[in-house]
Amino acid sequence: MAETAEAGVVLRPTGPDDLDFVLALEARPDYGVFILRWSREEHLAALDDTDRRHLMICGAAGEPLGFVLLAGLAKGGGCIELLRIALDRPGKGTGGAALSTLSAYVFEELGAQSLWLDVFADNARAQRAYRRAGFAEDGGSRPTAERGGETVPLVVMTLTRAAFAEREKARAGLRR
Repeated sequence: MAETAEAGVVLRPTGPDDLDFVLALEARPDYGVFILRWSREEHLAALDDTDRRHLMICGAAGEPLGFVLLAGLAKGGGCIELLRIALDRPGKGTGGAALSTLSAYVFEELGAQSLWLDVFADNARAQRAYRRAGFAEDGGSRPTAERGGETVPLVVMTLTRAAFAEREKARAGLRR
């Protein structure tokens, strides 16, 4: 599994014993506006779904820091969706390290051509984090989602393999 040594963030497969942590993160009041909640059964089904990857974001000592859900693995074409990412302590720098580790995993280990996501248009904090990680807003139509009985706009963002490689090259130059 992918690891970013300098940031100490590791990804590992989510197991059934991790679901209390995952469900507690999704249930947080500060996440309720931005993260759609799944039931335990939906998460359990995702653990065995060949089209999805359910991963824990862990610190160097193995402590859970968050989780991530990927989709589109079985479809081919190398276009993987970042379905969900949630961190236990946002704003502490873990998000950038988690996105860096996740991007390396998606492009280097899974061989994807692109990693895409949609984010609520009013979630400026997440959009800034995705831009810092190299994601760019896609042009075109604006999808919507139901949230609290309301239809709200989404922003679609993509990180391509080429943009990831360019970012890694620039980061490697900074480390010299």
